[in-house]
Amino acid sequence: MGSDPSNKPLPSLTIRSHHPDSTREITLESPILNGGMGVGVTGPELAAAITNEGGGGVLTGVALGFPFKDILNKYTDKKPFEANRLALHDWIVTSKEKCNGGFVGVNLMVAVQDFKELALESARSGVDLIVAGAGLPTSLPEVVDKFPDTMIAPIISSVKAARVMVKRWNGKNRPPDAMVYESIHHSGGHQGGNVDEIEAGKHMPEEVLGGVRKLLDDNGLNDVPLISAGGIWDKADIEQHLSWGAQGVQMASRFLLCHETGAEFGGIPTFKKLYMENATETILERSPAGLPGRAVKSPFSSRFAYSKATVEKEPHDCPVACLVSCEKKASIYCIVAHLTEALKNNFEEGLFFAGSNIGKPGISKELLSVKELMNRLRFGEPGLQLNSDRAISATG
Repeated sequence: MGSDPSNKPLPSLTIRSHHPDSTREITLESPILNGGMGVGVTGPELAAAITNEGGGGVLTGVALGFPFKDILNKYTDKKPFEANRLALHDWIVTSKEKCNGGFVGVNLMVAVQDFKELALESARSGVDLIVAGAGLPTSLPEVVDKFPDTMIAPIISSVKAARVMVKRWNGKNRPPDAMVYESIHHSGGHQGGNVDEIEAGKHMPEEVLGGVRKLLDDNGLNDVPLISAGGIWDKADIEQHLSWGAQGVQMASRFLLCHETGAEFGGIPTFKKLYMENATETILERSPAGLPGRAVKSPFSSRFAYSKATVEKEPHDCPVACLVSCEKKASIYCIVAHLTEALKNNFEEGLFFAGSNIGKPGISKELLSVKELMNRLRFGEPGLQLNSDRAISATG
């Protein structure tokens, strides 16, 4: 947690489309987006509530067909990728209804086989912002080119990665509309760096945020907001990241401890209980995606921890290779299956991704409504009410 927050209100956050055929812009009252937590943690209840309270609600858009089939018994007659697409469409439409047409974003992984199909479906379904990571989304501008009002933002973990994205997308006459930096030292889930880089302390937030802000400004992208993610828990943390060069923040772990989170799958009580009770450092575990993942230490994640010199592959069925890097039964385990087990409250076999804050001793952890949490993030103290009839203004 950061030092005592100031009494200054947080600034608003404006995101503009840089597509040559669009003048769209969206202004969020608070510069706070939630991170998309897969495979179904971040659903319409959470995303819409955040937008309704002045922030930007972001859905997870990866492999939704699996928990839809397994838990909700929907799209059971559809092939896996088709089920993913239909489930994503459902969630975008539902979220838009719940926030009265307000801001809805989607978080996608480049590392999945159906990335392009999911990005296209997101745009067709009326999503406002696509945030794409787990690989550099170099193809995204072409995929959504016919949807100029759909804004796009790559996730980067270093100045080098940001430089590549600016060069590639500028070369397509489609600069990024925002850029999301995720700290490899703090963010939950898949990381944009290897274990050696993490252990060496490379790409720290204060270094990367300043460097990327300068990179954007030097390329004439002064109006492109830089959104920082990882290690952000309270208003003081938000102010710290803004002082380092960010214009907004993306938070995931703190939002998991909201009543609305996981509502579509029964409220995920085991996930929340683990977050509330965990007092040990999060660990880095091996993922079939080829990236280290940060998670709560649990029976499953411990079996595949990087602290172990060797791990044994887990026998598993694979209905489809959802990851580009996955070789079905040759992979070490099926990550979608174990992420789904987390939604089903299976402590032994669930994979519970988490940011580094969840393992900090002495951190204040409470189950709150989104309204209560957004009040605390905006004002730095409990009990104040957000007086806003509209969470978002949009033009264009």
